[in-house]
Amino acid sequence: MKKFVLPMTALAAFALSAPIFAMENSSDLSAQVDQLSAQTKKLEHEVWLLRHKTAQKKVKTTQFKTSKKPLDTAAKAKESPEIISLWNHYVTITTVPYLSRHLAYSGSDLLYNVSSVNEDLILLRQKKDLILAMDKAGYPLHRPLVQVSGSLAGQFYSSGAFTPNSSGGNATSGFALSTAEIDFNAIASRWATGFMALDFNGSPVSTGNRNPTGTIYLQRGFLTIGNLDAFPLYFTMGEMYSPFGAYTNSMVSTPMTQSMMEIRTPTAILGFSKGGYFASFYGYSGSQTSGGDNTVKQCGADTGFKTTFHGTDSFSVGAGWVSNIADSQGMQSTGYSTTNGQFAGFGVGSATNALVHTVGGADANGSLVVGPVTLIGEYMTATQSFAQTDLSFNNAGASPSAEHAEIDYLFPYFAKKYGAALGVSYDHTAQALALNLEQNKYAVYLNANIWRETIESVEYNYQTDYAAGTTSRGEGATAPIVGTGKGVNTFLMDVGVYF
Repeated sequence: MKKFVLPMTALAAFALSAPIFAMENSSDLSAQVDQLSAQTKKLEHEVWLLRHKTAQKKVKTTQFKTSKKPLDTAAKAKESPEIISLWNHYVTITTVPYLSRHLAYSGSDLLYNVSSVNEDLILLRQKKDLILAMDKAGYPLHRPLVQVSGSLAGQFYSSGAFTPNSSGGNATSGFALSTAEIDFNAIASRWATGFMALDFNGSPVSTGNRNPTGTIYLQRGFLTIGNLDAFPLYFTMGEMYSPFGAYTNSMVSTPMTQSMMEIRTPTAILGFSKGGYFASFYGYSGSQTSGGDNTVKQCGADTGFKTTFHGTDSFSVGAGWVSNIADSQGMQSTGYSTTNGQFAGFGVGSATNALVHTVGGADANGSLVVGPVTLIGEYMTATQSFAQTDLSFNNAGASPSAEHAEIDYLFPYFAKKYGAALGVSYDHTAQALALNLEQNKYAVYLNANIWRETIESVEYNYQTDYAAGTTSRGEGATAPIVGTGKGVNTFLMDVGVYF
């Protein structure tokens, strides 16, 4: 079109020139000139529009030269519609779980609900599937992609306390913002990923919480180098939960395995993942102040296998070992007060983490999902006894352990999207009196998804203390913890919103 613009302008000028020169009236001549100028400007604007459209087409062509397949409509229809929509509009910050063609009504497919144990491996697997889907759709990962997710949860709680002078103790009730967390997962490239989570935790210790209470803090932050599509090994380093334990559960309260053994510390992990198998070896500095001056004093290993069958049914098993369970949050801070001389944790008060010797830990876990029924089990234990001066039980070195067993049933009577499920669980600890944990906990709970991206839960549990006369104490304590043999009732209601 551009080559016809100048001849047309000249022709128009020539056609109008004869009448113009023939006219003797100067006002008519001026009007003709104005008309010719307006026509010229209109033609120049049309040329600019043509140039602009041509430039836009060149940009689009350049952007998709790396695509291996033509992006025809039929091909696009077979790919995740979320990926197509996002990349067509260059959206690189998103909360959308765009690998799911049918979004989960409960929000279980959102980033926040990814397990915090082996979180780096789960995110690597998600990145692998995401990049493969993007490549297939013809949208290469040519810029960082940031996924943002989080949760807010409010809770009502009412719980007794183990006291020698009453059967149920003095009830403690109230409302709490039990969770307020925001997560960022930055997929920087095919090989580099970064993750961080900011959290507020106000859960009462009665529910098994061992995190800082009523504060905003960096709960997790780590970077991962790995591309499972090209190589089965990966490396992760940062503040995170060490891959010791699974802690899978559907309860409102925290399973005692997690309250006792979960370790959050700066960690470096070398991992392997192929098919349904995974394994990792990790090291961290630890909190122990005795022994040598090695930068990395503690280490551990983790392995497992997971597979699906009959469509949505699944089976998983796992095992792990760590060199020092005293680094767990449940042993660094027990929740007891130091004002009465009781053991508040290896990292609190007069305790200095100056252990006589480290105490290793072992874990075995598994889960089975068959139709509407889910079975979960986990057992964690010390591999040897603590020195009596570090942690004792009935005047001997303690060897604490914890177990969790659970059965969940998904009701078929409600619409599938609401996911109403009833569960029962049993928790048990041994030689853990000084860690502020009950000996037994029996729980029944109901979960439902009344509104999209929410979970509404209620739980009743009954906890029994260690037998009367049982004693236990820890490093730096001047007074023993004494069992009461009593039982208490706890009622919890929780509403969580996920994004």
